[in-house]
This record gives sequence, C-alpha cells and structure tokens, in this order.
Amino acid sequence: MPDVKYFEESGKMYKIDSDGERYRISFSEELQLKNLKAARENKRLLELNLYAKAAIAVLLLVLTATIIFVFYRLDAINFFSGILYR
Repeated sequence: MPDVKYFEESGKMYKIDSDGERYRISFSEELQLKNLKAARENKRLLELNLYAKAAIAVLLLVLTATIIFVFYRLDAINFFSGILYR
C-alpha cells in the first residue's frame, strides 16, 4: 500500500499519495481520521488511568502494611497498657 500523508491547509484536509498527487479527502475519510485520533487519545488516557490506579493500589498497600507494623510494635512494647495504668 502506498504511503499517504495527510495535512491541513486553510481548514481543509488534503492527502498526498506516494506519486506526489494532492487530493482533497472525502468527508467520511475526514471523520475516520477524527475517530482514529480520538481513539488514540482515549487509549493514552486509559493507559494513564491504569498506571494511576496501580500506583494508588501500591501506595495503599504500603500504607496498610506500615500501619499494621506500627500497631504490632506498639503492642509489643505495651504502650497502650502503660498509658491506661498511669
């Protein structure tokens, strides 16, 4: 399939074939290009969303492990009993 390059000039979309001819693209082809661009942007945002969710999940896991460890260490030194019986 020949290489096709798209460009915009004065608000109209054109394509240049591999033979160098310049053509005005049809309305349906313009809609397909807009849909393709929107789909790529949506995919990028979904990937960023996945990475953000994974980072939040790891952060919550680390925070939960830290809290459990702190409660374990405080219980091991009898901190709460010492406060209650003073």
